[in-house]
Amino acid sequence: MAVDRPRLGALDLLRGITVAGMIVVNNPGNWNSVFPQLTHAAWNGVTAADLIFPAFIFIMGVAMSLALGSGRRAGYWRILKRAALLVLLGLVLNAASAWPHLDAIRIPGVLQRIGLTYLAAAVITVDATGTAQWAIAVALLMIHWLVLVVPFGAASGHLEPGRNIAAAIDRSLFGSHILSPTGDPEGALGLLSSIATALLGSGVGRSLRARSASGSGSGMARELMWKLALAGTCGIAVAWAWATVLPLNKALWTPSFAVLTSSVATLSLVGAMLLEQSPIRLALAPFLWLGTNPLAVYFLSELTTDLMQMPWLTGVAHYAAPKDWLFWGVLVPRVGDSGGAWSSLLYALLYTMMWIAVAGLMRWRGIRVRV
Repeated sequence: MAVDRPRLGALDLLRGITVAGMIVVNNPGNWNSVFPQLTHAAWNGVTAADLIFPAFIFIMGVAMSLALGSGRRAGYWRILKRAALLVLLGLVLNAASAWPHLDAIRIPGVLQRIGLTYLAAAVITVDATGTAQWAIAVALLMIHWLVLVVPFGAASGHLEPGRNIAAAIDRSLFGSHILSPTGDPEGALGLLSSIATALLGSGVGRSLRARSASGSGSGMARELMWKLALAGTCGIAVAWAWATVLPLNKALWTPSFAVLTSSVATLSLVGAMLLEQSPIRLALAPFLWLGTNPLAVYFLSELTTDLMQMPWLTGVAHYAAPKDWLFWGVLVPRVGDSGGAWSSLLYALLYTMMWIAVAGLMRWRGIRVRV
């Protein structure tokens, strides 16, 4: 059962803002000059950039609940096909990034994490009751916590970079085909908490679906937003308290990090509901365009980034990458900050605006790519 249009509009709006954030964070003009909040925390701690990917996972969970409902076993094959496609597209991006050195290809990745998280969370959403779904999410977080901190091997019980059970599992499963010898931020163990993140979003989706099914008016809609706002606020408090014994860490996707980011995403969804009904909603249309084809636009933007970083432009005595020519040869001289943080950010914003335009064209032509 679909939720009413205001909720779907809010979901598309938040999803579009999230995709825009992902493109901005992944495409600075100069990786050596990035504003701190637009780069991931070196290890423990949370920046604005760290909130973006978990928010997308959470939103996926909300949308999943609205689309799948419960008890639809016939949808298993469709779920499996979509998950497999996402994993395949992620490997294509990794191959493009590693080209021509495919022997060094990274196996984990963002789309791989999304695909495997979707597979597990969608099956649970189809089969489990609301209560069971919440219980499974909590159980996954508790299991992940125990695996991370309880000593039962050489690497377990430690949370330092490269010296933790998550990194040991990644090295065992993927060998050298990970982001770095110290582990991979999209590694295998973190799936426990990312699945929990999606299930928390799915639980919120159930609330939205129930609100739509009841046919209740604006008063009940406001009451639901207040409940979600309260839940998000309490979740943040729980996460900060939990962080005193289990650090907030995106690379490990620690359970405390999952609770914090899911809570922030819940509050963001409430904000999107308010914005979508506000007088400025027309100015937010570009984010709605992105939210209509989020994964297709993300995939194309990442693939284009890889192509633009390949040195195939002929210079006077060498080959140059199109990105280097655009950033250092065109943008930096006009900004005049020698490739500093402002020109780096401006490049990311211009690149994101280009993909917003592509998303707008797709929406205008009625193209909906269901990745």
